[in-house]
Amino acid sequence: MRRVLTALGVVLGVVAAAPSQTPITTEPAITRQSRPVRLLRSWSDPVKTPRGDVYRRVELLYDYKKAAAFERVYDADGRLIRERRIVVNPPAPTPEEIDEAFEIVRADAEFASMIERFDAELEGGFLIEEGRGTACGPGARCLLIKLISEDHTGLIRVMGVDLVKRSIPYRNFVPSEHPGIK
Repeated sequence: MRRVLTALGVVLGVVAAAPSQTPITTEPAITRQSRPVRLLRSWSDPVKTPRGDVYRRVELLYDYKKAAAFERVYDADGRLIRERRIVVNPPAPTPEEIDEAFEIVRADAEFASMIERFDAELEGGFLIEEGRGTACGPGARCLLIKLISEDHTGLIRVMGVDLVKRSIPYRNFVPSEHPGIK
């Protein structure tokens, strides 16, 4: 028997076992830090019905293995009632994704030495969307990250960081060289 429990706003799948079977197993929780699926945002949403407002829970998730965003809707009892893949206008990056992109940059030897040498800081986190056949095209979730001077007056480098591959495909990103990016 499969039941869905809601605990602290995180939906967990639990498989119940009979006493003679193996112990209960729990699927990994989907959180704002988890991988390969990350919770981007969640909220309760009232739906007007003839009986009054009925609340549902909406979650935006990003699946890094599928390189796709999904919207899941649960009823008040925690049952999944709808799931759709978000194809147009992907969700904005979360603070956790931006922090992960910063960590990818800090872990890179070349950028780590620049950060140390210039006492530089990282900022940014805008989504880069490119067409097919490009590093930040379909199958990627790239963020635009800037390496700036400590006093925020000097731009040292702009880069594109892909969270799906956990890499820096654009080590020196120049927007004018990438026509058609969003």
